[in-house]
Amino acid sequence: MSTSDRLLRVLGLFSIERPQWSVEEAAAELGLAVSTAYRYVRTLCEADLLTSFANGRYVLGPAIIKFDRQMRLLDPLISVSAPVMKQLAPILPANCLLLLCRLYRDQVMCVHQEYAVMPTFAVSYERGRPMPLSRGAASKVILANMPGRFLKAFHARHAEELRERLGADYPEVRGRLREIRSQGVHVTQSELDPGMMGIAAPLFEPGGSVVGSISIVLPARLGTPNVVERASTLIRAAGAQIGVSLAGLAGAAAQPAEAGAEIVQT
Repeated sequence: MSTSDRLLRVLGLFSIERPQWSVEEAAAELGLAVSTAYRYVRTLCEADLLTSFANGRYVLGPAIIKFDRQMRLLDPLISVSAPVMKQLAPILPANCLLLLCRLYRDQVMCVHQEYAVMPTFAVSYERGRPMPLSRGAASKVILANMPGRFLKAFHARHAEELRERLGADYPEVRGRLREIRSQGVHVTQSELDPGMMGIAAPLFEPGGSVVGSISIVLPARLGTPNVVERASTLIRAAGAQIGVSLAGLAGAAAQPAEAGAEIVQT
């Protein structure tokens, strides 16, 4: 394992569940000599990725916030999607939340949210919180568009997790995901948050690979057939528009971009 890999492993120790570590604790957790762990922590502190807190303990440093701001402003997916989401939010039913999610390893992470009026509910898809790839419309519509080799490996690791909602074995799971993919939009209800409905469309990067999803979250009691049909049409159009804009950025320096064509209102 390279030095850079070990540095990343030290940084990866810091989590919601355990936000503080001492050098000795990090060394024991990763099987490193204390002197080696100290060297890695010192390097991360010099880069402001970690900072000392108290009594020889360390927490994430201010460079994390710097990178977060840069991502909010300049990440191509957010730069292209945010204007589309702002345009879409006022024409949706009241009390809706728009989510932009990105594939994150074997999980999904919300990277941006938009709404016309602050919703009266909270959702599990908080910005920056990793979520399962097998539950919720925003996640499953991404999973449905992953290549076969990924799906097979993912099923091998998460068969029990997939069994409840997608099928007892890999052929059944693959068939269900194929159905979701062919529909272009996926609708779920109460899979993560009781009483909530999600309506999601996939997002594709210029090479054609799925990169994330855009979704609408609303109370299920508002999800009448007419509302679901209209919201599905709008979210599908928004996803297509974002894909076109991402393709337009290909080969160019990533700069904040405004959306292209207007969303068709139905």
